[in-house]
Amino acid sequence: MDRLAGLSGIDHACREDNHRRHGVIWCGVEDFAMGRATGAQPHNNRKSPAFNPETTFQALLMTRLEIGSGAMWQHLTANLIAVALFVSGWNYVQPWLEGRSQKFRLLVFGCIMGWGALASMLLTVELRPGVLLDLRTSLVATAGLFAGLPGALVAAAFPLGYRMAIGGQGLPAGLIGIAVAVAAGVLANRIIGHRQPRAWQVLLFAICVGLSLLAPISILPQSAAPGIRLILPLMALNAAATAVAGLVVLHTQLVTKERDLLRAAVAQAPDFYYVKNTRGQFVAVNQTVAAYHGYDHPVQMTGKTDFDIADAARAQILFGLEQRILKSGEGIADFEEQLPDAKGNLRWFSTSKTPVRDVDGNVIGLVGVTREITAHKQVEQALLEAKNQLSYALSEMSDGLAMFDAEGALVFCNEQYREFFPLTGDLRLPGTRLRDILEAVTVTGEQVGIPKGHEREWIDAVVGALHTPGEQQIKLFDGRWLMLRTRPTEAGLALVVVSDITEIKSTEGELTTLSNQLAQLANTDPLLGVGNRRAFDQKLAGVVADASQSDKEFALLLIDVDSFKAYNDRYGHLAGDECLRQIADCLRQRTRASDFVARYGGEEFAVILPEASAAGAIRVADNLRAAV
Repeated sequence: MDRLAGLSGIDHACREDNHRRHGVIWCGVEDFAMGRATGAQPHNNRKSPAFNPETTFQALLMTRLEIGSGAMWQHLTANLIAVALFVSGWNYVQPWLEGRSQKFRLLVFGCIMGWGALASMLLTVELRPGVLLDLRTSLVATAGLFAGLPGALVAAAFPLGYRMAIGGQGLPAGLIGIAVAVAAGVLANRIIGHRQPRAWQVLLFAICVGLSLLAPISILPQSAAPGIRLILPLMALNAAATAVAGLVVLHTQLVTKERDLLRAAVAQAPDFYYVKNTRGQFVAVNQTVAAYHGYDHPVQMTGKTDFDIADAARAQILFGLEQRILKSGEGIADFEEQLPDAKGNLRWFSTSKTPVRDVDGNVIGLVGVTREITAHKQVEQALLEAKNQLSYALSEMSDGLAMFDAEGALVFCNEQYREFFPLTGDLRLPGTRLRDILEAVTVTGEQVGIPKGHEREWIDAVVGALHTPGEQQIKLFDGRWLMLRTRPTEAGLALVVVSDITEIKSTEGELTTLSNQLAQLANTDPLLGVGNRRAFDQKLAGVVADASQSDKEFALLLIDVDSFKAYNDRYGHLAGDECLRQIADCLRQRTRASDFVARYGGEEFAVILPEASAAGAIRVADNLRAAV
């Protein structure tokens, strides 16, 4: 919006026409610039000056001194439409700019915004002679906001050149308005920096651009400046135009970034992505597909079919499958197949294909995703082999194996584990809780030694110790003994190994008996059946130790058989041995169970009397002598 002065060169016919329609006679440079400013009347008989090229632009701006408000707003609405049209044009130019440098894209963006500003000036409204209304600053400011100083300067060049070509006294106001728009856009661009503008920032910027109209209006003469009732709507319209332009460009940038992100993700993905039309031709593929088939760039595969990249038999199979998908409208998911590569190595692939529909629901093609799963298949095969080996090992092992989870539920068990428990084996299946198994054990009496009346406490103790490492021996109703070894795992499981130790327990009993017998032989005189000297020494040491700690009395009797040597010499050794045996039996029979009788050596005997006084010991000694 500015004031035009110096409308010299308008031909006489034009002035007469304006005079007849408006009662106002146009004046030349001197009349308008000097006479009108001084209030002098224009001359009707003044000759028209020679034609000036400057008037070519001025002839486009027909003076509307008494223009109606409806027509004025129609022209301003056309301005707004022109702004929206050129901003929308930027959307259509975007695909053409893909792959170009950023400087080139900013140059094109500035040019489009500049052309839009120029179009707005061509649709200007002349409120009064020299006062023009348009929306040029909205596009210039938008160029500065999104393209920075380079874009703003390119966009401003078009309206600046046009305005300078028109000239006139309103030129300073027009130039200042464009300069303020450039400054506002560049300043906002610097404040936001490299970040993506937000919608609220664009709206705030639009309000500032609308307020910036006060700068050129302030330098207009008071007689040429519009009134306050017109300034506010003009500022609002300019702010609206800037908001529309900014939000459209912002939306375009966001969509472009999302599209570029999606395109980059598809292009750089290790999987095979491709799109085909209804004729089976490739419309788009990613770099992985192109490289697999020997092409340097995905574009080289556009328009080709499977018949161009595979043998005829396989191509026919793929074509038939895809045609069925297109006709039925139902895709396939995770279709696995094994194919040889260029080197003859077999590779596994998983393919999913789904039809693509247009807005009316018609099938227009299909999109496919193929993923190589060779490594997955190899791991799967290795796991299967390991599982088979483990199953074989578990089935051949003699021990029972069971695994319980953190909640005490049976996760796995082999057949041997179930066979070890004949009364509850049918209950020991995956999913059964250990508590339920133990309750069945108490009911059937399968395990010996469960305390009567305290079955519930016993179950709680066993369940509570499930995840604690340990070993336990249990005896079953049929006399068999089992060893249960529990080992918790880092995953929260409990591994229980069950072994039959019946033979071990039997052997252990025999060994215990034999050990006791050996101990008895080691401590007993083989001839007399009483303790030997070794047993006597051990017993005496123990009694002395107990007496020293408890202050209890004990007595020791030493007995010697008189004239035994003469008896033995006269009657022989057999008779002598029998004599000693009868004496030993007499000593055992006439002493207490707590007393200890031992052969001290030869025909000498010793008797240890725990907790006996001296008088008591004398009585025992007298009784023994009398009995012998």
